Amino acid sequence: MPEEKKTKVNDNDKLMGVLAYLGILVIIPIAAGGKSKFVKYHANQGLINLLFAIVIGVSSFILAFMPFLNMLLAILWLVYFIPTIFAILGIINVINGEEKPLPVIGGFTLLK
Repeated sequence: MPEEKKTKVNDNDKLMGVLAYLGILVIIPIAAGGKSKFVKYHANQGLINLLFAIVIGVSSFILAFMPFLNMLLAILWLVYFIPTIFAILGIINVINGEEKPLPVIGGFTLLK
C-alpha cells in the first residue's frame, strides 16, 4: 500500500483538491491543476471515484430491468453510497494536506 504524504499546501491547491472530489467538477483541477503534484494526485483519486460511481449507477440501471436480479439491486443500492463516503474521505485528506489513497480504489492511476 502506498505511503501517505503530508505536505505544506497553499489554499488554491486545497480548493482544486476539494473540487476533484465533487463529481464532474474534477474536470477543473485536471484542466487547471498546473504543476502541483498535490492537485494531480487528488484529481486522479477524484476521477477514479467518479468512474467508480458511474459503474455503480450503470449497473443499477441494468439490474433494474432484470426482475430475477432485483435482490442484487437492493445490495447495489447500499454500495451506491460508497463513492460519497470516498469523496468525504478524500476531502478530509485534502484539508489535512495529505496524499493518502482512498480505500479499495486508491491504488489505481489514470493521470500522470
